[in-house]
Amino acid sequence: MVSLANIEFYNTPDGSVMYKENGQPVKLLADDDRSIIEAMLDVLRNRYPIAFSRLAELYSRYERNRIHFEFMMVHRFIRCNFGEYDQFKYDIDRGGTFCFEEVRCPLRGECQHEGVICKPELDTKLTEREMEVFALIGESMETMAIAEELHISPATVNRHRENIKAKLGLKNVKEMIHYYLTQVKR
Repeated sequence: MVSLANIEFYNTPDGSVMYKENGQPVKLLADDDRSIIEAMLDVLRNRYPIAFSRLAELYSRYERNRIHFEFMMVHRFIRCNFGEYDQFKYDIDRGGTFCFEEVRCPLRGECQHEGVICKPELDTKLTEREMEVFALIGESMETMAIAEELHISPATVNRHRENIKAKLGLKNVKEMIHYYLTQVKR
């Protein structure tokens, strides 16, 4: 799965979504961009579960064609939250944080999905597994040791670490350890 970092999105007048990864040419988001779609869905599922559920409900008619169904969910989320091209600030920064923009929309203020799909709230509640990973990080364990301890892959440990950082607004492992020792473990 691709790492979501240093990505800029923008909407075209015809409703297409374009994206540019750092150092890469601009691309049209398409059904077959599976790595970015799967990575976006993973973030939506873990950090914005209410938006994920609403998008799944909204596009349920496409569910039989899973690839198109997932594309439509991600396409809509991007169109509602990352519409303008900004060469000075990425929509997904180097740490994987989503930097939402005020998207021009004729339904602004009237849309039933505003605050749900559009500018969704981050779910800051850590899952049970995230808490287990967080506790081990708080004990200064390295990724491989955590993976072995919990019988999960290092990639899964990394995904949990990134979700914890995003949910708690932390920037690095040092901040995570400090937060754990001062706010959680006490």
